[in-house]
Amino acid sequence: MNPDLLSQLRDIHAAPAVGWWPPAPGWWLLALLLLVLLGWLGRLLLARYRVQQRRKQMLSWLDHLNATTDPQHDPQVYLSTLNRIFKLVALRAFPGQHCAALAGLEWVEFLADKMKHSQAAVSLNVLASGPYDPAPQFDPDTLSELTRLWIRQHG
Repeated sequence: MNPDLLSQLRDIHAAPAVGWWPPAPGWWLLALLLLVLLGWLGRLLLARYRVQQRRKQMLSWLDHLNATTDPQHDPQVYLSTLNRIFKLVALRAFPGQHCAALAGLEWVEFLADKMKHSQAAVSLNVLASGPYDPAPQFDPDTLSELTRLWIRQHG
C-alpha cells in the first residue's frame, strides 16, 4: 500500500441529524384531523352550554313568576305566563311540528303527548281554558312542577 494514499483518506463521519421541520405529510394530516375534531367538540360544547343557559333562564323566569304572582288572586296572569313558557320551550324543541298555532285542547294534548307523564294531561287541562275562565280551579304547585319538568325535558 502506498502511504500517500492512506494519508489522503478522511475519517468516518455520521450523517447530519434529521430536522424536525417540515413534518412529514402524515403529521400534517393528523394536525388537520385534530383541528377538525377540536372544532366539532367546541361547537358541541357551545351548543350544550347555550341549552343549559336557556334552561336556567326559563327556570329563573318560572321562579320569578312563582315569587311575584299569586295564583289565587291573579290566576289568569299566572296561567297565561305558564302557557307562554310552555309555548316558548315547545317552539324551540319542536320547530317542524307547527305547535305555534295550537290552542285549547289541541295544545294540551300536544303537551301531554310530548311530556310522557301520566298525570300531565289532567293537570294541564286548565291551560286550555284557565286564562279565560273567571275562577279557574288548579293546583299551582303541580303546574309549576310540570313546567319545570317540561323545561328540563325539552328546554
